[in-house]
Amino acid sequence: MDKFIVVRYGEIALKQGNRKMFEKTLTGNIKRQIGKSTVQRIRGRIIVTVSPEKLSEAEMAIKRTSGVQNYSLGSWTTYDINDIFSTSIELAKAEMMKGRRTFKVETRRLDKRFPIKSIELNPLVGEKILEAIPEVSVDIHNPQFVVEIEIRDEGVLISSGKTQAIGGLPVGVSGRALLFLSGGIDSPVAGWLAQKRGLSIDAIHFSSPPYTGEMAFEKVLSLAKRLSLFNGGRMLKFYSVHFTQAQMAIHRHVQERYSLVCQRRLMMRIADRIADKTHIKAMVTGENLGQVASQTLENMAVIAEPTDKLVLRPLITYDKIETISIARAIETFEISILPYEDCCTIFVPSSPVTKARMIDIQRVEAGLDFDEIVREALNRSQVYRIRNGDVLEVEKLELSEEAC
Repeated sequence: MDKFIVVRYGEIALKQGNRKMFEKTLTGNIKRQIGKSTVQRIRGRIIVTVSPEKLSEAEMAIKRTSGVQNYSLGSWTTYDINDIFSTSIELAKAEMMKGRRTFKVETRRLDKRFPIKSIELNPLVGEKILEAIPEVSVDIHNPQFVVEIEIRDEGVLISSGKTQAIGGLPVGVSGRALLFLSGGIDSPVAGWLAQKRGLSIDAIHFSSPPYTGEMAFEKVLSLAKRLSLFNGGRMLKFYSVHFTQAQMAIHRHVQERYSLVCQRRLMMRIADRIADKTHIKAMVTGENLGQVASQTLENMAVIAEPTDKLVLRPLITYDKIETISIARAIETFEISILPYEDCCTIFVPSSPVTKARMIDIQRVEAGLDFDEIVREALNRSQVYRIRNGDVLEVEKLELSEEAC
């Protein structure tokens, strides 16, 4: 027999005129991840029907889908009171098997033609559960599980055992953004926070072989695959940019104390070129105010100057403990702490500038042919197409073919 998952959303319900669009996007994101299943929108709910062998996989996908506030396992039944009793008892037994011993019953009578009022049905169902399962007891203030009964036009929907999910907005409703993805702790968390606010993300990573090794790249690719699991079943394009020659040009021509800022400005130029060709309107970085020398207000303003795209910094007010907590929750922390250096740790100046001025940056960058440097870097780069944690395709980066 097929199983039902009752999906509930929170913030979407406040969207009024745009609510249907948000619901449709969330439904599509769930469908893309679960595959062969039935996903239906009914008033205030999304009902996912899956085969028993796919239930665990479907729960995992729904739990990591932004826009979902919580979900429960449930069943449809008829208006017959005995069917309501037996279905409620079956769900309560499943909760008891999980070690939960206290419960309450909540009823919403959306179809007013049903003859028994909510306040009357609650104790009737509770009494039947107590008769069938003497091991449980009623606790109306702090129950370990709730049997929820919804009397609807389509029938009676009964569910129990809410599991909290991500919340936020469905990926895709806020547009697309390009994430600067390094091998550190911060940038994957920044990407996840952007996804939680409805942004579908692609990612860009800068590697400098032979100064950075294959294991360092595999580490970042693993982070990209992990983030793709939160991308609403949508394709995540991971741009692997060959940065060696660009980094060496900065090292040769720029005063050491300005080199880190200029290097990041060059990264922004390259990312801006990709964003232009792929119609991406925003960048996402893992920058955090005051955490390192490049992350002062002055330096961040100078670093962002080469692009006209909106630069989003979700972590700007977070402390490291808060960021690590999220990294652990989304399972990127253990990947991020693997001991493989990325290009950001190469040629780090001993005394970097902390309050860069555009007039000084323009002076030290004079003579650099940025168009040629950017073109050379992109010509030696690749794009990985990742969906639901799997790399589907790897190809040479051809921006003329990427406009989509």
